[in-house]
Amino acid sequence: MNIENILKKNQNRVTPERIAIFDYIKTKHLFTYNDILDNFKSLWRASIFRTINLFLDLSIIRKIDIWESAISYELNDENHHHEHMKCNICNSIITFHSNDICKKIFEEAKNMWFMIKSHNIWIIGTCKNCLLNN
Repeated sequence: MNIENILKKNQNRVTPERIAIFDYIKTKHLFTYNDILDNFKSLWRASIFRTINLFLDLSIIRKIDIWESAISYELNDENHHHEHMKCNICNSIITFHSNDICKKIFEEAKNMWFMIKSHNIWIIGTCKNCLLNN
């Protein structure tokens, strides 16, 4: 994913701040607004907030709303698409590949003349370790 090309193609400015934030999120599986804020103390809060919203609008990142306290995000990489399961006891996050599920979702959407912009699936339950230790 080339952030400069995506920004230019969508008529957005390529700034050092946007490049730095993108380079940072490439190294994370899940991240929050506060993670970026903590890592980029010299940037204005509003700049970080606007960059996150821009990246969401351009589908560079996707929102993962599985925490009660904070919204998480992840890079929206078509080549490594996956979904999440969250343990309701230890709060661990388990990822799983969802090619068959996604194919079915897109087929259903197409049949209903619905154009999907983005999607995510998250499942809450109990992980193997917690099942075995309780």
